[in-house]
Amino acid sequence: MKTVSFPRMVELDTVTGLPPRKILDHDLPVLLRSMGMAGLPMCSIMIDIDHFKKFNDKHGHDTGDMVLYHVSSLIRKAVRFRGEAYRYGGEEITVLMLNTNGAEGLATAERICSVVENSEVTAAVDGINQPLSVRISLGVASTDTVAGSELLVSSDRALYNAKSSGRNQAILFRSDRRQAVTTTIIDVHFPSRSAITGGNYILLKKWFSRSDPTDIEAREIKDPNTDSSEFAEGHMPPYGLVEAEIRGRVSEIERRGNHTHFKFEVKSYIIDLMFKYIQDTRNAYN
Repeated sequence: MKTVSFPRMVELDTVTGLPPRKILDHDLPVLLRSMGMAGLPMCSIMIDIDHFKKFNDKHGHDTGDMVLYHVSSLIRKAVRFRGEAYRYGGEEITVLMLNTNGAEGLATAERICSVVENSEVTAAVDGINQPLSVRISLGVASTDTVAGSELLVSSDRALYNAKSSGRNQAILFRSDRRQAVTTTIIDVHFPSRSAITGGNYILLKKWFSRSDPTDIEAREIKDPNTDSSEFAEGHMPPYGLVEAEIRGRVSEIERRGNHTHFKFEVKSYIIDLMFKYIQDTRNAYN
């Protein structure tokens, strides 16, 4: 029986340094068969570089290729030995991971997303190295919830959802029967004037709970579309600020003098994460 071992020792794509699409096409059915026979799940992650065209248009194709190689290297390193990253086409990358369910695949995808966002990439502009803002979107699917024949198309659908709902995030595919995700509205007070607008997705970067996870005071908010951040001063809670990104959509906004109040719509499961962040921050001060 055919077997596949990681990392793949094959001729690599010259731009990304990853196994090319033809190796993915060979490996996928082999791995699905071996995982199926062992009764183990298999995960796929579809990845796309956000606004990749701007790197080619603004800085040239050499910079675009450099960004693609940089991201590909980080992704391959992140899944080394448990899986492999392949160049699917263009700036799209596919990761296959063995013995990995949806929750584990999502955790890996979120870690990759964070690693890429926090990595350093520069390009020469007028002879001076300038930092580039590189972000990725990721879609995750696993055979614990979808058929093997639908694995790639399901992760691709999740990737589409990640890009259409704000980019720079990972989303796990769910079947149509489970696709609906409940949301919760959070009240956010930002003690400064803000340029945010309704309907936009933003990140809370530094914040604390005033009473519970649905009542938040923010100190730093970021617009991932423009890569701009806004900061505010104010009294500090005795246990310090939580420094963990929370993504959501701005709905109602009210500006009162130099203060901004807005409704922040997040996926309901985020509330549990926020509660954990709050408790961890408070425990660190005890």
